[in-house]
Amino acid sequence: MKTLLNALVALAAAVLATSAMAQAPRLECNDPEYMKRETIATLMELKGNVLVSDAEGMSSAVDKQRIKNLVRVTTTSRASVLISFDCGCDVRLKENERLDVEGPRQCPALLAAVQAVSIGAPIGAVAVGTAAVIGFTLPTALLVTGAGVTGLIIDRAFTNVSPN
Repeated sequence: MKTLLNALVALAAAVLATSAMAQAPRLECNDPEYMKRETIATLMELKGNVLVSDAEGMSSAVDKQRIKNLVRVTTTSRASVLISFDCGCDVRLKENERLDVEGPRQCPALLAAVQAVSIGAPIGAVAVGTAAVIGFTLPTALLVTGAGVTGLIIDRAFTNVSPN
């Protein structure tokens, strides 16, 4: 009888402990402590080619993959994914969309951060340099640069540049 009583007490303690953990407050998406975790979200319902990039590089994602803060999730043509944040926010990316996971942010800000990916633009590319600052597209910047180099070659064609 005493053994049965001890078993029931242990079972009740386990149930209470589990119940207390289940009722523990969940951290909010905009809580800085939440964003310090090793991983903060799971990629779910992955279809097609989904890419995850961070400071170390880019790789193809897999279903149920855990992701960190400060990564970019990008979907390609005919791809989609649900990013399920541990804080309770779900962000769905349709084809040719990306999300820069940068927290802390509230759920509405995470949802609003979804951006369309330009068709034909290099995936994960970020425009840098003078061309981006003054609003040139890459083809225009290359054309202007090529014209400048061509002009320099023509200018130097009839100039003596010998070290003598």
